[in-house]
Order: sequence, then structure tokens, then C-alpha cells
Amino acid sequence: MRDLFATLPDDPPPLPPGYLEGVLTRGRRSVRRHRTATAAVWAVVVLVLTVLVVPGGPWSVRPAAPSTEPSLPDRFAGYSVLTSTVASAPPGRAIALYGYGNGESFNMFQPLVVGADGDTYRRVDAMEERDRPSALLSPDGTRVLLGDERGATGDLVLVDLTTGRRRSIPVGDPVGVRLLAWSPDGRHVAFSAAPLTNSGEFGTVNVVEAEVARTGTLRLLDLSTGRSTEVPAMKPAWTAAFAPDSRRIAVQVGQVAHLVDLAGREYGTVQIPRGRELAAEVGWSPDGGFLATVPWIHEGPLNGTTGGDTGHHGTFLWKVGDVEFVPVAGSGTPPAPVPDVVQLLGWRSTGSVVIATVDAAGHVSLAEVQLGAGTRRTLARFDTGRTCELGMQSCQLFDLHLATGLLPDLTVRSAGRAQRGPWPMLLNAVIGVVVLGSAYLLWRRTNASTRPRGRNGRPAS
Repeated sequence: MRDLFATLPDDPPPLPPGYLEGVLTRGRRSVRRHRTATAAVWAVVVLVLTVLVVPGGPWSVRPAAPSTEPSLPDRFAGYSVLTSTVASAPPGRAIALYGYGNGESFNMFQPLVVGADGDTYRRVDAMEERDRPSALLSPDGTRVLLGDERGATGDLVLVDLTTGRRRSIPVGDPVGVRLLAWSPDGRHVAFSAAPLTNSGEFGTVNVVEAEVARTGTLRLLDLSTGRSTEVPAMKPAWTAAFAPDSRRIAVQVGQVAHLVDLAGREYGTVQIPRGRELAAEVGWSPDGGFLATVPWIHEGPLNGTTGGDTGHHGTFLWKVGDVEFVPVAGSGTPPAPVPDVVQLLGWRSTGSVVIATVDAAGHVSLAEVQLGAGTRRTLARFDTGRTCELGMQSCQLFDLHLATGLLPDLTVRSAGRAQRGPWPMLLNAVIGVVVLGSAYLLWRRTNASTRPRGRNGRPAS
């Protein structure tokens, strides 16, 4: 090495003109690039950590504020596995509650609520946890009440759609529960309850609705106190509807609708024509003069030997019939029947009802029908295309409820992009890992490109 240095000239050759300035410029540019890349990587890291870790950050979703007029989208959005839950992102008041999906190859059903003040869609996770039991949407659209489809339960669950919070309402000893109707003022709920033997003809799988329909006794729940009153004479309570004043209720047992007050005292009866039943939840007209009836879905109420196979909860909307009206007091001329109805969903006014219909292709729509004139106007359509089960099956609709107290002021809005809330945490975590990994590789590459290089073009060690 000493000999090598001895051969070097005493005066090194001069550098090319501008060489030093060029080296300094390139060095400064390289440092700026390195700092910019490092800052970008850290910005991505902070962004991802904010999304995944920080609660209530800028990506949280607040409930939609109530508008002056509740509205219904003219087109309901299709199926999506990215729909968030009520607990994760409360949607605010809802206009509709329904089951959606298919289970032909594997179970992909979702219990959904749709916003009355915007295109918000949320899964009701409390229902998923209880195996999608019968549920009711409150008349003002702010709450969902549900039982338990897994078996006997000692409580009902009340879900607040504006906060996501849940309230447990004890019902005493564990019983099977079938929810029947919610009073217009939002204070009372009628439900049917019965012990479950798990030894009947229905076995032990999805038996709650069927067994309670055959053996359940009417109970009236006061939501303000949490206390429920049993009405032993009303057994088996098949279907029910509150009067517009919320102080009376019609309960069908066999082929008779018994009219009772909130204390359980009976003051009258209405004969329901054979082969028909009181329209669930919404069967009492706003003027109090008529009861709406629809054809039995299956065998109808238990008549002592046959019947009792309920078809309301968990049954796809498919069977077309008509709505007929029966006078409550035995006098008065009822409106003409409404044909081509799959489900009666509520009343806009004394002379106008909202119904669900289905066409020959199985597409479900909501329509408003003017009684007497018979004219109808389509309000909304559901997406029943082949978007379920990863695109292998058509989507089916069942257990549909509307916020009946919002119908008189209801408007129809042009559906916008579905607001499904934040993505699931697991998906966010996967995306976060991918983004962080990509950022790290970018940083490594940028860092390597700024290192001094040897004669072979590789970074010098």
C-alpha cells in the first residue's frame, strides 16, 4: 500500500469545471428526496394507525340527523359484506328493517336497517348474535326490539339505533318469544310467550316461532317500566294489531279477533273470515273502523288439530294475495279489497296503504295504494339480483317492517351511494398490513438509492 501511494503524483489533476458544484447539487437533491420519502412513509403510518386504533377519529360515522321529512329511497342497495353494524356505527332513525340474503349453498343472511334521513345501511348485530329472531321496528324508526331464535330466553333486547346501545328487558322465566305488534305511541309491545319443550314435531332447530305460534299466551309489555302483563285468555295468540289510540289491541285466536284494553280486559270480538288472518302489526285502520285481513301464509291459526305453522317471520316475500277489510263494530261499508299484495306494511292515511308487491321475476317493490280508486304508485324497488352468496344466488327478502309512524309524512328520495359505515376491523387490519409493508419497501428502496455507490454501481458498504 505504501508503494502504491508512492507512485501518485504530488499534485493531483484538476477537477473538471463545475464538478464540485454538481456533486453538491446532486447530494442536496438526494437528501431532499430521502427526507420527503421518509416523511411520506411516516404520514402513511400515522394515517393507518389513526384508522385502526384511534376511536372517534375523523373516519368514525355519526348518526344521520333527522330531517324535516322522513324519506324512502326509490331503490334499495344490493348485498354487501362490507356493511357495518349498528353497534359500530349507529345509523340514526330507520325507515325499514328487513332480512336480506340467501342460504342456498351457505348462509349469507343479513338483518338490515335503512336510514329514514339518508342512504345509510347497517346490520343489526344484536339480531345476528341471537340467530335472527323475530324483531319489530318502532313506529318512529329509532329502536328495534328482538327476542331470541336460539331457544328460550329470559329477556328481550331493545336496540337504540341513534346510539347503538342495548337495553335488556327481563320477561321472567325463560320462554320462547314471538313479537306481534308495537303500539303507535311507541310505549307498548304485544308479544306471545310459551315454554319450549324441545320435544315437539319441530325438533330443536329454529323452533321458537313455530312452537310459540301454537301454544303462546299474549303478553303486553310497557316499555317505560319494563313490566309485562300476561293475558291468559288470549291463547294461542296468533297475530295482533294496536288501535290508532294505542289503548286497545286486536288479538287473533283461532278465527276470532278479540278486542282488549291494555289491562287485558276484553270488550268485543270481530269474526275473521276462514282462510284469512289479521294483518300483522298494522291491521287496524287509522280511523279505528276496520280490521285488515290477508290470506293465511300456510295453514293459519291452530284450530285444535291442525294449523299453527306460522309463515311470517323468516319466510321470503313471495305469496301474492289480497287485503280485505272487516268492520270493527259490525257496521259500515268497508273499502274494496286491494289485490296483488304480498304484505301490508302500513297506512299513509285512512284512504291510503303501503304494500309490498312482487312481479313474475321475483322482484319486490313497495307501492302506495289509494283505497276505493285502487290506483297505485311505486315508491321503491329492492335489488334482488344475483349478488348474494358471492354472486352465485339471487337475493331474497323476508321479515320486512316499515317505521309506521313515519309513513304519513313520508317522501321518496333518489337513492344515492349506499353509506355502509366503516369497514370491519379485520379487513382494516389486513389493508393496514399491506399499506405498511408497501411503505416499508418504498422507504428501503429510496434509502438504498441515496447511498454512495462504488465503481460496480452497487451501494458502497
